[in-house]
Order: sequence, then structure tokens, then C-alpha cells
Amino acid sequence: MMPEGALNHTGNIGTRHLKMSVPADKRVGVTGPLDRKLPYVIELRVVGTASTIQKQVQTEMVLGRLDTEKKITPEIDLSPYDGFQTGVSRKHAIILVRDERLFLKDLNSTNGTRLNGLICEPDKEYRLRHGDEILLGRLRLQLLFAVTPMVEGGTPLHGTLEPVNIPRVGKGQHILVVEDDKEVGSVFRMALELGGYKVTLVDTVTKALNIVFQIMPDAIVMDLMLPDMNGIDLLHYLKKQTIPRRIPILVVSGATGGFQMNQALEAGAERFLGKPIAVDKLVGAVSEVLKLNVAT
Repeated sequence: MMPEGALNHTGNIGTRHLKMSVPADKRVGVTGPLDRKLPYVIELRVVGTASTIQKQVQTEMVLGRLDTEKKITPEIDLSPYDGFQTGVSRKHAIILVRDERLFLKDLNSTNGTRLNGLICEPDKEYRLRHGDEILLGRLRLQLLFAVTPMVEGGTPLHGTLEPVNIPRVGKGQHILVVEDDKEVGSVFRMALELGGYKVTLVDTVTKALNIVFQIMPDAIVMDLMLPDMNGIDLLHYLKKQTIPRRIPILVVSGATGGFQMNQALEAGAERFLGKPIAVDKLVGAVSEVLKLNVAT
């Protein structure tokens, strides 16, 4: 039986959420006006194609079409995805952050906006959730959360969100993050630094190996899909190396199928965490594997 509060191999918390006893003065709030905000990282998948748009959402983000003559530059330009032909307006809709939640609002577009098949009234805000389908004119997008600024007590898909409060559990340990998506990687680095860790972020296996053999990080957080080598191959390679001390490895991946998870764990990963992942769960998982590594 899994002990209460233990992390299972899917990256979920056991029968209770992970509890870390951290004094109040060691917790780092990130919602004040002078603090760094931890953003959502969302994926917009263009349905019917292999195209994916990945962005951080800090406060708001306009979806539309680029128009250089009228100097309109939406944060998400859908021109390359047949935006004009499918009836996307220059400023079609906007994604907003309200009380740590995401909302969609139609900006009086010509061809309208639908959320999960329902027509969105102009200037009215509609709550967005992981897996929602957005129709801008005739352009169909699927919304997925990659990283969420969640806190203990919520989950990436459901639950009530509270102000982000990252526990400062680290003691300056060096964490190597291997993530080729700059949006995801920067949020991972921000969250772990707020958690008290020193972070090096790289985007390829080649760079990661240089760090491993030169600096010897205390733990590695890595994706499976990397540009120059599959993450599973990296795990196998590191497992065969003669290294002065063991480095715990956490895999964070959108490939959440049982096959990929089992491959990663058999290849030497300490934990497998699926996306979407909440920032507090990432910091908690790193803290947990570091404690286990010291104990062994």
C-alpha cells in the first residue's frame, strides 16, 4: 500500500496531497504586485494539422491575424494557419487571467467564437479548462494546459485555485532542467528558484551531458521529446556511466501513456510526472527525490 502523501509513478499524489512542513517565513508568495508571477503555459493545437502553438499567459493574450498596414500584432498570430481563409478576425478573441483562472472573450469578431460548440457572446468572459475546443470563425483549436500556476489543494484539471505560494524547501541544491520548449523551461526554472534551488536550464541532450560531467547536478528534471536525442536514450546512457554519486532524474512529459512511463522508469527515472503539471507539484517532487537520495 502506498503511504499517505507519497508520490506515485504517474506524478500524482497518493491518498492525500503532499504536505511539506515549511515555516511561514520560508514560504515565497508570488502573487503580490512586486513579485514574479508564475504564468500558465498553454498549448493551442490546430485541429486537423500537426501544428501546435505554445505560449505563456501572464495577464492577457489576443488571438487574431497580423496586419502590418493597420499595425495590428496579436500575441497569437493565426495567419500562418489559414487564419484569413477560415474567417479569423484581426483581433478575434482574447484569453484572460482572472483570479488565477483562464477565460475566453470574443472581441466582436466578424465570424464569431465558439467554446465547445457554444456561441460566445461578445465581451462576455467564459471559463477555459484543459481540453476545451475553441472555434474562431472556422479555425478549430484545442486548448491544453502544459504548466499551471496551481497550489496545494488543486489539480491541473479541477479544483479551486488559490494564490500561488511556493514552499522554499531547497537549500541551494543544483537542479538541471532539460527542456527544449522555452516557455515551459522558463516557468520550471522560475518555480524551482522560488523553491530555493539553483537551476541550470538547457534545451538539448548534448548540453545536458556537458553539465552532468562538469558540474554534477543534484537532480535532473527532463522532457522525453528532445531535439537531438530521445529522453529514454539519455536515461539509458546515464545509467551506464560511472558517476561519483547517483543523480535522481524526474521525467516531465506530455507523453503520459503507460508505455512511455514504464520505459522511463525502467531506464532509471526516479519519477514520471505527466503534463499538465502544477508548479507546486514539481517543486514538491524534486524535494521528495532529493530527500530519498540522501536517505539511500
